[in-house]
Amino acid sequence: MIHDNRLNKEGSMKFTDQSPQRSKLPEGSDLNWNQLILGMRKTTKEFVENVLENIIESIVITNLDGYLVFFNRYSEQMFEFKAHEVLNQHIVILGAKTPDILKQIKNNQTFNGEIILKTKSGRHFPAHVRCVPLKNDKDKPIAMVGVARDLTREREKQRIDTEMARLKEFNDSLIESLNDGIQIINFEGNIEFVNKQLANFLGYEPDDLLGEHYTKIVTIEDRPIFQNLIDSPTDSKVKATFETSFISKSGKRIPFFVGSSPLKGSRVSGIVTAVTDISETQKLKEELFQSEKMSLIGTLASEVAHEINNPLGGLIISVQMLIEDIEKGELDLKMAREELLGIENDARRCRNITRKLLDFSRRKPEGRKPLNLNKLIEASLILVQRQAEIENINFIKNYYEKLPSVWGNSNSLQQVVMNLVKNACDAMPMGGQIIITTEVLDIGEQNPWIRMSIADTGPGISSDHKDMIFDSFFTTKEGGKGTGLGLAVSKRIVEEQGGNMTFENGKGKTGAIFYVLLPSLPEYKSENSHD
Repeated sequence: MIHDNRLNKEGSMKFTDQSPQRSKLPEGSDLNWNQLILGMRKTTKEFVENVLENIIESIVITNLDGYLVFFNRYSEQMFEFKAHEVLNQHIVILGAKTPDILKQIKNNQTFNGEIILKTKSGRHFPAHVRCVPLKNDKDKPIAMVGVARDLTREREKQRIDTEMARLKEFNDSLIESLNDGIQIINFEGNIEFVNKQLANFLGYEPDDLLGEHYTKIVTIEDRPIFQNLIDSPTDSKVKATFETSFISKSGKRIPFFVGSSPLKGSRVSGIVTAVTDISETQKLKEELFQSEKMSLIGTLASEVAHEINNPLGGLIISVQMLIEDIEKGELDLKMAREELLGIENDARRCRNITRKLLDFSRRKPEGRKPLNLNKLIEASLILVQRQAEIENINFIKNYYEKLPSVWGNSNSLQQVVMNLVKNACDAMPMGGQIIITTEVLDIGEQNPWIRMSIADTGPGISSDHKDMIFDSFFTTKEGGKGTGLGLAVSKRIVEEQGGNMTFENGKGKTGAIFYVLLPSLPEYKSENSHD
């Protein structure tokens, strides 16, 4: 639509519609030019005032001497002044002392920059300010219009962003510099973060493991531990520190000590695990166990020699008698057969003793399997019971007949039994009794626990020694008669089998009592248990 604006003879202006669809203005609707200019001025004034009052920036107007003549609503909010408190006041009341902006305005220049302003309460704050000269029709400055934006929040955000970036850089550097591996697992079991150290432990790059399920690196037997952590990250009953093994890229099992905790933000979103490679620690521990085992074997040497010498003496005598009968031609076949059966029995007995000793001395014990604890105790006593009885020590055995099986390493648990029996013997140099008991404890869990107790009739454990009894290298025996490792190693073995080991002093005629608590297997495994 095109308008043809013309002034008529009377000085009025008509709007004429030149489009195909014409419409005439009603009679008497001609606008006087002065009326039009006045209307435009009034409308523009109202429009400008409305904009200036409602814009979300501080807008002020001063005369060239710096006295405020306009102060919009947002200025009241920013500076904490009401308009009537500052109008006709000098702009320095708002803290605007430097630079000399009015000088630039008088020179018909614009100011654009950051200055420090002040609220009514005296709080100073940074602001971005743009000041422009308001000009007359001769292009001369007659006033100053200033627009200010409070930069406090922006500065705080910048500070927070900078601090967050610094902290992130610090945390990233800290995590990467750790000797321990770090990983984060979400509630779906997927790995969300892996630091370089853990990836190096396992022979991967960190990106190779991101998004993978934790089962990619955790051994089958230890996966339930991690699943429990994921299912109940804040449950204090779920074990937060434990030993486990991870599978490397090459398929090698690497032992780790793991500490876990919930990943907390606004809510718990997964678990964080810190893992420490304990390969060297495991080697040292095996060396320690083996050292204690060989020390125990050395102690048993004389007892084993006595145990073997008896049947060997009888065997030699029987062989000599048979040779003599053959030489004299007086061999009685029936009697010879009985003698040979006796020789075979003694030889088997010697072989059984030496086999037990060799099995016990092995550096690498066999893996775990279902065990009958009663039979394991009897097998352990073969090497120590005879000598104990010679030293006037009697054994009382209270075995629970239908004992559920335990899952464990027979070689290691035999070491525990022999250590406890030898300690009991050493506590009774004048003789006494050793009471061995097995029982089932139902403590409300799915499977009952099996408890073995070994008690002696010695003097018990001094109150001064109770807190140190399981410490490595602590011993009350005379120099050269003990390494101080027996109980420490035994406790560690029991804990590795998933159990616990405690002690107390008995009442009456009983001295010290050591308890070994082990978890039983479910019934279907117990029924098919091995000796």
